Amino acid sequence: MSATMTSTKQTGRSRVMIVDPEWQFGLKLADCLATNGYHVVLVRDLQSMLTELGEIQPETILLSADPCDEERGTAEFDTLRALNVLCPQAPVLTVAEPLRDASGALSPPIDARASRPTPPAHNRVEELLRATLSIPCVRASLT
Repeated sequence: MSATMTSTKQTGRSRVMIVDPEWQFGLKLADCLATNGYHVVLVRDLQSMLTELGEIQPETILLSADPCDEERGTAEFDTLRALNVLCPQAPVLTVAEPLRDASGALSPPIDARASRPTPPAHNRVEELLRATLSIPCVRASLT
């Protein structure tokens, strides 16, 4: 058994996996979650996530959304399908860092700018990110 798994079982903290290619946003998320008692694993890409998924067995998975990447395509769909098989109990949430306008005020991420109301959070990670960092989560699904 690895040190990561042993530490996770001993502390009993909820595990969250964050996938962020740039790591800057992921580090902000990880810091917020770790400060609030979560065991956080940060990986750079989807392949690394799939490699560590079986060992970590996260209770929530956060995928950093790239606002410049409008074409997610087959690779993301295949990843979601693999996640559903390997870790069916873990919700997969897409998160995007809020943008700052010229005055420095936060504006919602591109995906959240529609005029529809913000849906209620479905788990504690969603609530925490929304309340602490003003980051809405979008649940990723195969449908």
